[in-house]
Amino acid sequence: MSEGEKDNKDFEFIKEQVIERKGRKIKKWLLPLIMTVIMSILFGVIAAVTFVLTEPKLYKLLHKDEEAKTPIVFPTTDPNENKEVPTTTPKLSPTPKVEETTDHSEEQDDSKEQTSDNTDSDAPDDEKRDPIIVEQSIEADLDDFVNMYEKLRLVAYETNKSLVSVNSIINETDWFGNPVERTISTTGVIIGNNSKELLILVSLDRVKDTNRITIKFTDTVSIDATLLEYDTEINMAVLAISLTNIPISFLENLKVVKMGESYSISVGNPIIALGSPNGHPGSMELGIITSKGSSVTITDNKLDLFNTNIEDNKNSDGIVVNMNGEVIGFITHTLKEDINENLNTVIGVSKVKPIIERLANQQPLIYFGVETEDMTESAKREHDISNGIYVNEVRSNSPAFEAGVINGDIIIQVNDASVLNTNNFNNIISEYEPGEQIMVKIKRTSGNVEKEMDLPVVLREKVKK
Repeated sequence: MSEGEKDNKDFEFIKEQVIERKGRKIKKWLLPLIMTVIMSILFGVIAAVTFVLTEPKLYKLLHKDEEAKTPIVFPTTDPNENKEVPTTTPKLSPTPKVEETTDHSEEQDDSKEQTSDNTDSDAPDDEKRDPIIVEQSIEADLDDFVNMYEKLRLVAYETNKSLVSVNSIINETDWFGNPVERTISTTGVIIGNNSKELLILVSLDRVKDTNRITIKFTDTVSIDATLLEYDTEINMAVLAISLTNIPISFLENLKVVKMGESYSISVGNPIIALGSPNGHPGSMELGIITSKGSSVTITDNKLDLFNTNIEDNKNSDGIVVNMNGEVIGFITHTLKEDINENLNTVIGVSKVKPIIERLANQQPLIYFGVETEDMTESAKREHDISNGIYVNEVRSNSPAFEAGVINGDIIIQVNDASVLNTNNFNNIISEYEPGEQIMVKIKRTSGNVEKEMDLPVVLREKVKK
């Protein structure tokens, strides 16, 4: 090894190393970091704005089948519209006429030939002989009586598939301050399936101001229900229960009740009361319609009432059906007459159906604010009008009150529609939405001279109490 190489080897450990300044190193990493943060924030803002704008449409698209609710509709027939009203109870067939069979076949043949000859001849009608019919009486026995009740039981059995047990749970405290639960049991009527929820009609006073509402299917299976809508005046509420929460085995045995008509009921018609007619849930009572023709006035409307011979008590509740299993009325206590408190009072189904339909579809009940009376023909002649309803009372602070309608006015027309009766008036105003203005033609009868006036009225939604 040469001397120069030896010197280089001795100094190999000495090497020059350039060290960057600390400030430059920080700047080198700080700029990309700042750019990354800015881009992240910008991306987040763009993503958030895009989500807010597109999420509702995407949700509706992805959940289109889940969100779509089928409207609940109760077909009805109003005799005021000159439509044919279907009979709500089957007519009893007369005793069948049976021709007595005999062995006199030759005589029957001769009789047929004579009848044929008389028909073909030009003899006058009074000379033609009527056929002789021999009636055979058939006596009913005990088996017929049992069969009749069996058929009634089958009608009740099918209708009971539309009834459910409703429990209202109220949290209270006992005398010692301990928390306890009180349960109120009643019967609900399945009135609709909107493809998302099962809708159940129940008496409002049985479910209002409770802590929890459940639908009881068995002793071990109960499902929570929500109070969807209600109307205090008619004491009816609609509950909703999600279809996804109902076990398939129970759902298959439930069906929507058949709504009938109460326009054509007659005194003496046989009926079946189901639900809790004697106070016990799941009970059944047989009876007849004992009276009809009475009515009760509520705000902007009027409902029909009828009575049965079924004994009533404070816990009575449920529905009344005809022999076809169609609902013709709802047992009521809040609209009950004082004439005979011991008999069931029933709200006729026909005029209350539109209200129930709006509750089931969560449509607002339109509020005008009057109690009215249908006018007789003599009253119309007296006031020189062809149609109209008489205002008995105007609710304070109501749309009618604010528009200047007073007691004694006669409502003749709403916009271009003539007012025929109270129910017709309710149907007319229900076509509008809360906040819309209508022009009401009235005839004022309180002054010395009767005069017609046009009053603008701004409708509102009926307030729940």
